[in-house]
Amino acid sequence: MRKDLLIGLDIGTTKVCALIAKIKENKFEIIGIGKSFSQGLSKGMIVNIEEASRGIEKAVKEAEFDAGFKISQVWASIAGNHIQGMDNSGFFNISSEDKIITHKDVEKALENASRLTLPPNREIIHTLPQEFTIDGQSGIKRPIGMSGTYLGVKVYIVTASSTYRQNIENSVKNGGYGVEGVVLQSLASGMATLSPEEEDMGVALIDIGGGTTDVAIFLEDGIRFSCALGVGGNHITNDIAVGLHTTRTNAEKIKIKYGSTSMSPSCEGEAIEIKGVMGRRTYKVKGEDLIKIIDMRVGEIFELVDRELEKSGYKDLITSGIVLTGGCSLLRGIKEKAEEKIGLPVRIGYPRLKNLDTLNSPIYATAVGLILYGMKERKKVSSKNTLEVRIKEWIKDFF
Repeated sequence: MRKDLLIGLDIGTTKVCALIAKIKENKFEIIGIGKSFSQGLSKGMIVNIEEASRGIEKAVKEAEFDAGFKISQVWASIAGNHIQGMDNSGFFNISSEDKIITHKDVEKALENASRLTLPPNREIIHTLPQEFTIDGQSGIKRPIGMSGTYLGVKVYIVTASSTYRQNIENSVKNGGYGVEGVVLQSLASGMATLSPEEEDMGVALIDIGGGTTDVAIFLEDGIRFSCALGVGGNHITNDIAVGLHTTRTNAEKIKIKYGSTSMSPSCEGEAIEIKGVMGRRTYKVKGEDLIKIIDMRVGEIFELVDRELEKSGYKDLITSGIVLTGGCSLLRGIKEKAEEKIGLPVRIGYPRLKNLDTLNSPIYATAVGLILYGMKERKKVSSKNTLEVRIKEWIKDFF
């Protein structure tokens, strides 16, 4: 695969989105977009590999056709309530004579912080540094180049079910591609939608997808808490289908066209035509009846989110407020409902990138974030390889 190409693959419960980016130095250009309906997933987790593979293959091939390039590997999202996060710490004694901290020293400290005893069915997918300490001095973000004898690090470790993570790789492989890496969905969405100021001051990201609502708290440039709730936009659709006696397909169309969490003057007295099931007669319902159904479920989602924010112990430190993203964040009135239930200021999270008008929607936040994460990881590997080459060349000069 060409080194200047990178693909972000957002595997969601209701949709699969693939973006191909062309990388040039520290910038990228989206050259391919592919989407498909998602099948074989439940609450963010793959339950049918064959069905999931078909959706993945369709989305990626569409992006390849759009870009005019074939790709071989993807950066894939991972979500679901099997994801767990925990704090941990590690340290490393600086042994070099000059006591100047290097990339290798930081890697060793992070490696030590990642040494956990996990059940056989769990694995670490991220070790995310929160802050470093040098000889007892805390609050250090970038220790490389500083002097010291003892480097400590506090980290947030994200673990996942090995089975579910492997199911992602198997589904992508069955679609004809490899996995360059898996990334926590809320971490990817945060990279695309949050500003550095928000992450520093304290912000909660709420990514409402079809099957899950993923929550992550960022503070002082580090992720401090994450969780996944097994409720999302599909539950709103199901409530509409049951409440209005129609199919889920019709209910989804009604949600997109008429859905709202609050009554507006234009809704009062509005009649919505509902198609009956299996040839039954078409009938009409009042707009306020639809809104009541939606409002009840959305209110419940934010009550559950608020409960998790309280349990995290960080709610009082969320100075910047809430950022809502994901497809369900486009529902009319959802921002105001979130503010009402959580009691913090809310904004909708669009990808924070210029010249991406076609992708200016929360539904692309995760896929864009996967590209940003992939670029960051490739740069780290490239820097490390360059350093190793320089050391080898330096040694050759002496022998």
